[in-house]
Amino acid sequence: MQLSGQSMSRHFNQIAGLTASFHRLFLTITQAFQDSRFVLHTIGKLRRVWVVHFRKEYVQRQLLVRIGDCRQCGTCCNLLFTCPMLTKQGRCFVYGSCRPQACKVFPIDQRDIDEVKLCAGQCGYRFDNGYSENTVSLP
Repeated sequence: MQLSGQSMSRHFNQIAGLTASFHRLFLTITQAFQDSRFVLHTIGKLRRVWVVHFRKEYVQRQLLVRIGDCRQCGTCCNLLFTCPMLTKQGRCFVYGSCRPQACKVFPIDQRDIDEVKLCAGQCGYRFDNGYSENTVSLP
């Protein structure tokens, strides 16, 4: 079966149109994920759990350069989902007794403070070193 030049051109244009459509769809989905607070907060929560349990030395170094105090505003308790231990008054029900380790050391580094700012919150902590030179990412 031979294809004429006009027929080949039509098939090529159809393929090019499909490729352009898939490219636009891919860019739209990618942008949605980049703009999604849910995705950002999920990544942040997973990073904090990983760091708290498997990079304890990093957490200890970061706590040494952390300055300030908790404002007890509850913003960090609402990053991915509202913590079930948060009272209606915005206070932690288990603050003095059995808080999870990730809560006790929050914020671990500047990325956590930036995540609070994304939610229009203002963390009472800051870090002397900004982003640590030994930043941690998930494997």
